[in-house]
Amino acid sequence: MTELIKNIGLGIFVNGAYAWQFSDNSELGAWAVFEGIFLMTSAIYLQRGRQ
Repeated sequence: MTELIKNIGLGIFVNGAYAWQFSDNSELGAWAVFEGIFLMTSAIYLQRGRQ
């Protein structure tokens, strides 16, 4: 399950980085990048806590 969350976070991060780079509304892209990093970090900490 944590692998799925990490993959979702990575997808949000990549899409946010693309939106941040090529869109007019860079604030929303920055939020998407932050959200992706947060999801990936949370999943990694959850996975390490279970080991």
